[in-house]
Amino acid sequence: MAEHSKIKISFPFLILEGLGSALFGLGMAKMVADIDVLPVSLQFDETGWTMIILGVLLMLPFLFHFLSQIRSQVEDAKRVK
Repeated sequence: MAEHSKIKISFPFLILEGLGSALFGLGMAKMVADIDVLPVSLQFDETGWTMIILGVLLMLPFLFHFLSQIRSQVEDAKRVK
């Protein structure tokens, strides 16, 4: 029977993923439903797009880490055979 190793995800990557998802969601709420979560003094014309882009950028490290874990598992499986 083949032995499956688990993917290890560290806590800082989960924190970045959560913050990125929250920013992305708030940016989408601003763009779609015109819901402002920032005080009026901090708002500017492209607040929604800025939050969406920052959210995606914060989510990228988790994605890259996850893909590198999968790639290393595939390479380990090829070495064992």
